[in-house]
Amino acid sequence: MRGAPSALTASLLLAALSCADAGVEVRAERPLRRDIESAVTTNGRIEAFSRSEVRVAVAGRVERVLVRRGDTVEEGQELLRLSDTGQAGALAQAAARLRGAKARLATLEAGLAPSKKATLRAEREKLARRKAKASLDLERLERLAARGAVPRLDADAKRRLVEDLAIDLDSIDAQLASPLAEGQRDAARAAVDEAASAVSLARRATEELRVVAPSSGVVYSLPVAEADYLQGGDLAAHVGVLNPVRARILVDEPDLGRVRQGSPVTIDADAYPGLEWTCLVDRLATEVVEMDARRVGEIHCTVANHSGRLLPNLAVGARIVTERVPSALSVSRLAVMRSDGRAHVWAVDGGKASRREILTGAEGPLFVEVRDGLDESEVVLLPGDDSLSEGRTVSPQLQGDGGAG
Repeated sequence: MRGAPSALTASLLLAALSCADAGVEVRAERPLRRDIESAVTTNGRIEAFSRSEVRVAVAGRVERVLVRRGDTVEEGQELLRLSDTGQAGALAQAAARLRGAKARLATLEAGLAPSKKATLRAEREKLARRKAKASLDLERLERLAARGAVPRLDADAKRRLVEDLAIDLDSIDAQLASPLAEGQRDAARAAVDEAASAVSLARRATEELRVVAPSSGVVYSLPVAEADYLQGGDLAAHVGVLNPVRARILVDEPDLGRVRQGSPVTIDADAYPGLEWTCLVDRLATEVVEMDARRVGEIHCTVANHSGRLLPNLAVGARIVTERVPSALSVSRLAVMRSDGRAHVWAVDGGKASRREILTGAEGPLFVEVRDGLDESEVVLLPGDDSLSEGRTVSPQLQGDGGAG
């Protein structure tokens, strides 16, 4: 009977040793070559590719709204009109004053009135005849005075008369030749300029009642309605180009150095499950700003929006590809562990776990590129919750091949 317990004990010991030799079961895989993409996943917002704020220039009540949200408009097209509170009347009065000022200036610059001119010319003819007769008389008296037949005083008196008549003729000629004094001309011209300025101001005030599109595009925001009262400077509409649109993407500060001009971006939105849009980074961040608990830089990309689903201010997700390596030797992210800035995996060496330092490269959501430290013939453990140590006996359970990284 003593031999039976001994045989049982030996059997149990042999079974225990057999189990020990089998080692702990651990999921495992072989390094495979895959296309690996490193990417930054973040969020952003859509805005019009180019946009203009439409603001009213003067205070007033909205009389008519001439467009609707979603309408396509041309530059200069009237969007809405404010009620006229006297602007049109003021323009008419200013225009009338300008016409009057121009008429007065034209009259002055045209010279004397025809009746006045006729009177002056008749007077000149009389003076000219008197001067001609007085000149003949002066010649006769000069001859007589020279012979002593008449007093010299008579000849001198006649000479003064001839001179006075000549002065009167010069005065009339001056009036006929240049009847407008320079001061009168300047005053008339100043009156015209002042009236023209008043017309310009009144016309501008009238035009400001018409709120027009500053550029061509789509009216995508129209926060006013007829009968609303607006203050000068209030927002009346947004007009912008909505195909394409611009995606403003927020990238956390540590990831900014990974993003390059031309990096591919995939856009999605909770509003449209299953739909994606693609674009390329066309503007890098120019500053880092605080945003809630994040420090971010803003990058831009231009997205085709033929369907019109990408609306201004739509919140979107973004995946920015920062590196793409075709046919890279790779392992699952689950296999890679890091400490002290170094990466390592657990490989299988003679049925035992062996810690292996590796040099990593591009990192995708599922797989990591291995640039050095492994080859395709090896088996890499996926320890999960299992605790491994150097030299521990393991039983690798190979998993199926994964897809792209």
